[in-house]
Order: sequence, then C-alpha cells, then structure tokens
Amino acid sequence: MSKKTIFILINLCLVSNLAYAQNLFESNKKSLRRAESFFGLHFDFHATQNDNQIGKTFSVETIDSMLTLIKPDYIQIDCKGHPGISSYPTKVGNPAPGFVKDVYKIWRDVTAKHGVGLFVHYSGVIDNEAVKKHPEWAAINRDGKISVTNTSVMSPYVDKLLIPQMKELIDNYKIDGAWIDGESWALGLDYSKSMLDAFRKETGITSVPYYMNDKHMPEFKTFNRNAFRKYISHYVDELHKYDPDFQITSNWAFSSFMPLPIDVNIDFISGDFEPNNSLYSGLFESRCIASQGKPWDLMVWSFTHDNEGSHIYKSSVQLKQAAATVISMGGGFQMYSTQNRDASIKPWILGTLKSVSEFCRERQPFTQNAKPVPQIALLYSTANFEKNSEPLYSSSSLIHDPLRGMLNLLLDSQNAVEILMEHHLEKRINEYPIVVIPETQYLTEDFKNVLLNYVNNGGNLLVIGAEATKMFAGQLNVEMIDTASVVVKNLAWNGEMAGIRGQYQPFLTTKSVETFGELYDEPDFRFQSSPAATITSCGKGKIAGVYFNLGKYYLRMNNPVYRNFINTLVGKLFPNPKVEVNGSENVLVTVNEVKNKIAVNLVNMSGPHANTRVARYDNIPSIGPLDVKIKVSTKPSRVMLQPENIPLKYSYSNGEIKTKVDELDIHSIVIVE
Repeated sequence: MSKKTIFILINLCLVSNLAYAQNLFESNKKSLRRAESFFGLHFDFHATQNDNQIGKTFSVETIDSMLTLIKPDYIQIDCKGHPGISSYPTKVGNPAPGFVKDVYKIWRDVTAKHGVGLFVHYSGVIDNEAVKKHPEWAAINRDGKISVTNTSVMSPYVDKLLIPQMKELIDNYKIDGAWIDGESWALGLDYSKSMLDAFRKETGITSVPYYMNDKHMPEFKTFNRNAFRKYISHYVDELHKYDPDFQITSNWAFSSFMPLPIDVNIDFISGDFEPNNSLYSGLFESRCIASQGKPWDLMVWSFTHDNEGSHIYKSSVQLKQAAATVISMGGGFQMYSTQNRDASIKPWILGTLKSVSEFCRERQPFTQNAKPVPQIALLYSTANFEKNSEPLYSSSSLIHDPLRGMLNLLLDSQNAVEILMEHHLEKRINEYPIVVIPETQYLTEDFKNVLLNYVNNGGNLLVIGAEATKMFAGQLNVEMIDTASVVVKNLAWNGEMAGIRGQYQPFLTTKSVETFGELYDEPDFRFQSSPAATITSCGKGKIAGVYFNLGKYYLRMNNPVYRNFINTLVGKLFPNPKVEVNGSENVLVTVNEVKNKIAVNLVNMSGPHANTRVARYDNIPSIGPLDVKIKVSTKPSRVMLQPENIPLKYSYSNGEIKTKVDELDIHSIVIVE
C-alpha cells in the first residue's frame, strides 16, 4: 500500500470520527422523564416465529423524519408481544427467526439524536413461547391443565426471563424504560403447585376452592391478587437497583382494573383503552387514574378492528376527541399504531399523527398536570370490587358497568365528575359538595361510617340502586318491603316516561321524607305510581335514595329521561356548582386548576363515537354558542379562550362570571386569570 493511500485512509478515518463525534454530541440531547412527558407514540406488532425479515424495509430516514415531524416526548416500540418472540436479537430470550437489521440500534440512535425517550412494549404474564418451552413456568387452570398462554407469577419466569431481558436491553441499547403488557387484565386464578403450597402455608387453609361459591374462595382470590402485586414489585425493584434511572410500569396497574392504593414502586400509570367507543372509555379510565398521585398517561388505538384481521384507521378528528378526554383530566396522551411484520412503520399515517400531536401541544400549557376542582365525587368501591369481582384484576361488568353508566349519565348532563376510591375519599371527602354511590353491592362498616359522618357534618349523599339503598335504609327514613327483584318499571319525569328493566327495592316512606319522581307499572300516567326517589335531612346534610338500578341500563340504553331525572335530583342536593354550561347536550365539562388559574375544559362530544358500527368519521359539527357561568371569589383580570388565545367578554357580579363561547370545534379551555 502506497504512502499516499495510507494518508488518504487516515484522513478519511479522522473525518469519519469527527462526523461521528459531532453526531454523538448532537445525539446527547437529554430526553424527558415519563413524569415530565406529555405526548408519546406506541408501536408494536407482537413478533412471531414467522417473522424472518425483521428490518428489511426499516430505515433511519423514516424514523428520523417521523421524529422531526411529530416531535413526541417518547416512543414505545415492540420488544416481546404475547406470542413470546422477541423482535430484537436477544441472547437470553426467544428471538424471531430472522433479522436483516438490528432495528433496536437504529431506534436508539435516532431517538437519542432527537432527545426522545425510548421505551419497550414487553408482554409479561402472557408469554406463549415461554410456557411452551418451560411448562413448569406456566400457570395451572382450575381444570388442572397447563395454561398455554400465561406464566405463573410464582414461577422462575420473572427471574429467568423478564428481568434478564430488561437488563440486556439496558446494557445493549440504553433503553429508558418498559411498558409491561399482558398482565393484570390477563391474570387468572393459578392452581400451580408453587401457588397452592404458598397459599396453604400462609393461610393454613388446606381445602382449595375452585368455583366462586366455594368456601375460602375470597381468601384464595386475595392471595392470588397479592402474589401478582409482589411479582410486579419484585421486577420493578430489581430493575431500579440495576439502573436507578430506569422507568417501568405494568399496563393498567392501579387503574380501574386494580382499584387500590399504590403499594408498588412503579414510575407511572398507563393503559390502552378500548379501540371502539374510545371517548367514553377515555372518560372513565382517566377519572379512575387521575387521583392516584402518580404521573399517568393513556393510549388510544389509532385504528379499530373487526376481530377478523382488518384494521380501519381513525381520522384525526376521532383521535383528537379521544385525546381531549384524557388531557382535560391532566394526563398525558399516546397513540398506538402497528408496525409491519418487518418492524417498519407506516409512513402514510404520519400526517394524521402529526395533526393530533399539534392539537395536543397547543393545549399542553393549559392541561398538563391539571388538578380537578372538587365537585361531584363518584365512588368506586375497592371493597366492593375485591368482594364481588370475579376477574382478579380486570374489567368486571358487575362492578364497572353501573359505574360507567352513572359516570356517562352525569357527564352527559354537563356535570364535573371525579371517580374516587375509598382511600381517596377517606382523606378528602369533605372537599366534595356531593358524593354519589352508584349501585354498589357492598361497603365496609368503617367506610359507611365515613360517609355518614360526612353527611352529618353537612355533606350530601346520593345513593343509587336496590342493594345500595338497602344499606342506608335507616338514614333514608324508609322501610324496605319485600326483597329486591328484577322488574320492568316506567320512570316518569317532567311529563315524559322511559321504561327500565333492573333490580328494584320496594319501600315505604315516612312523613319526614320528600319524594321525587314516579315509577309506573304501566307506561301510562293514568295508572297507579310509587315514588322513584326520596330526599331526607340527616344531621346537617342530606341523603337521597334512588331505589332501582339505573347506571348499567343507561350504559346500554342512553335516554334523556333518565339523565334529566338524575340531574335534577343532583341539583337539589348540589344547587351551586362551580361551573354551569348551557347551550348543548353534547358538551363535556371538566373543571380544573392549572398554575393557580381556573381552567374550564369544554369538549365537543358530537359524532357517532358510541356507534360500534361506525369505524371512522371525518368530521363533527361544531356546537355553540355556550353560556358559561363560573363562581370565583374575586373579579378576574381577564377571561381567555385557549388555545385560540381569544379574550372573552364577561360580566361579573355576586361572585359569578358570565361569559359566552360562540363556537366549540373539538376542545377549548376557558381560562380565568
């Protein structure tokens, strides 16, 4: 080799190293921690044994362009889905059969360049490949058969696979964190030897229950639930020891699926809500999480599916509406899109994602980390969930449907509502002018006393449902007659009737009770009726009872007669809300405090979002004008509509602002300064 050639090669190396150093310097932008983040993107494809071309069309340029265009705070990418096959060349796990490129290195290099956090999507309890190769790691079903999908939380799986893979990813790719999927919602009762031996040893119970009515089933469910939380706590703590900056959560932990005080050191709460009817899912899930005291975000699917393999991608309007339900409660928002089988992303959807990103960023200064102003507290009883939910930690129709229905009914009436569990209300109940108990089957005596003390001290309690009202018969001043049963009645309110089928508790009133509304056996005002609800004084406060189940029925059969009946009853107990909005039944109202300012979020709920036969819609009608009244202690310096940055004309007298929003497109916020 000539001296000239050697000289040229040395210079090329120097230039290359200089460029590399410059690129490395540019890539050292520090990413936000999840607690500081607001908007993210999630991609996965649940790799399988058939995926042998990973990286084939995956390119640096596409990822770089996407991050430049959309500017997310973090990305979550496929790592190991439910099949148990890893989409990176793992040495400790079960890799996909073929890699054209190591896409993880590209993801890490490009996200680091942009200062974007990199998280992995990793299926935990569900791992088909792990239980196939290691049947001794599997959970055992009640029929004694080995689960073909679920690992046992008492097995070596967590120490032999989950934790080692996380350490490998930290070492090789410097990932920022993990979103562990396929856990709480997938959990079932485990009859593995390790679980049964531990159960017998800890409880002293030798007779193992198999069905819901078996003796000791409550203890066995509790033991399984506790074992799952210990499993999460173990891997979270071990990974924090290994890398103190690592951020990790278990999907849906400490959410509506797990309504408990947080006793595991997860870094944030997160979940992906229903792909269909996402708006009402977002309203419910955000309110179950917002009071838990952890950074949180929710993920919307950017597509719907028909369970037969076809995906229909949502419009930016649909995704913006979904985003509004989450960010209006102070949370972060992320969108889920699938990767192709070679791990590449779909460039054609980036325009939609950019539009939604811009929508969220415009509202970020007025929503991020917002705290709801206490108005209506809707009880989600943890004790009731633990006693009566058959799923261990998942969606329970018995518990969730009445709660969802009553939330929807109250929100559809432009009320500001939070969902609070016992551990929230025990500390903060006196901040709320009214507490609503929605068709709850069970309350502990201790918490019932918390509620009664609240009423005696001047609070207002609305008890709804046949079983719930029976628990408060003495305070309601009614005599329960016969037993509750499922009947068909006709609710009459304001000259209208609506049929309803559900549990009803017959009762007799006393003279000290005010009756409210009527129930008819026939849908005809000429026939005999009985009261639908009662209101009575209790100490310094009031307690009202609705003696039939309504929330679950409203969830299935939305009807303005039900809505107007309950809303008027709420108004009698709570006549002076912080905010009143009139002008449309399609506006959702959330009242927050942001940076010491009142922020009234207005979300346009128009469109066929609740119609499961409509996969996509591209526009919704604007609504307005909306009349807005806000109670404040002093006259404000100004009232603004954000993010439009429009000064609103207003009047002020007797501690109340009156203003008007001429038109609401999707989501705007009235800021009182």
